[in-house]
Amino acid sequence: MASAPRTTPNEVFDASKQAKAPSEFLCRAPRYAPAVRVGFVSPDVGYGLFAARDFARDEFIFDEAPAMTALFNEKFSGDKALMQSQLAACRGALASDPDVIALAFPSLAARLGVVPADFDQAARVLTSGELGKNLEHGRFAGSTVTRQEYESYIAGIKAKVVSSSSETDARNACLEFFKHYAFQVHQGAGPPRAGGGVATREACVYLLGSLVNHCCPAPSTSLASSKQNSCYSSSSVPPGPNCSWRIGPSGLAHFIKPRHICVQARRDICEGEQLTWDYGKQEKGFECECETCRSSFMSGLGQTCGVL
Repeated sequence: MASAPRTTPNEVFDASKQAKAPSEFLCRAPRYAPAVRVGFVSPDVGYGLFAARDFARDEFIFDEAPAMTALFNEKFSGDKALMQSQLAACRGALASDPDVIALAFPSLAARLGVVPADFDQAARVLTSGELGKNLEHGRFAGSTVTRQEYESYIAGIKAKVVSSSSETDARNACLEFFKHYAFQVHQGAGPPRAGGGVATREACVYLLGSLVNHCCPAPSTSLASSKQNSCYSSSSVPPGPNCSWRIGPSGLAHFIKPRHICVQARRDICEGEQLTWDYGKQEKGFECECETCRSSFMSGLGQTCGVL
């Protein structure tokens, strides 16, 4: 009896001829190893997510289940039913896990009446691993946030705390939060954040995935190609975003569960480097603080863009 045909090292999977990809073509899930840690960026930006080890180009860094899910539609964002869905999601998450949600998203918590924790309480959450409790693959490696950094960040947020807010104010706070932190659920790695289209879809917020900050694409004249398995000095890190994302299983990334976000390296990333991607949304009058724009400004080229 003839044996089943085997693939050769140079063979390419053709989806038009085979309904299911051979296992050797499927992408590997992120390793169960330290993947990311939370760090401080600035009092205005707040937290960022940083690589806890080196990652090679195209390597999957982590994938994570959502912390909250609600309905969202960019075009009809003011729809009362949609806003009520977002408010219910935010209140439900705060009620079920107040310490973690209030630490991860202190501005939202403040607008819903929750006073930011002092540093000692926050440090217990930051070092306990609770921020990484929704990780499916990859491990949370803790935090580098210091007392001084945390207190400088929280100082401005304390002014936003409201003792009581109307339902309208609360709905508006949650709508603004979902616009900035949520990802619409759809196949593939489409436009970042909740404003990816006009259809009403589920939108998810993630404890770690939603903390990845924006970085503008580098000007074409300054694009730098990364060498495989290489690391960079602080002065030679290639400009532009270093990560991409996808929601749910797609292509050959079969291991991702529905609604889960998976983060992938666009180039080699070194331990300690901040993870970033391009939000892709413009807003008039906003001064971008990403590394690409700061470098462009310092070199006399001016700001690259303005984003949400």
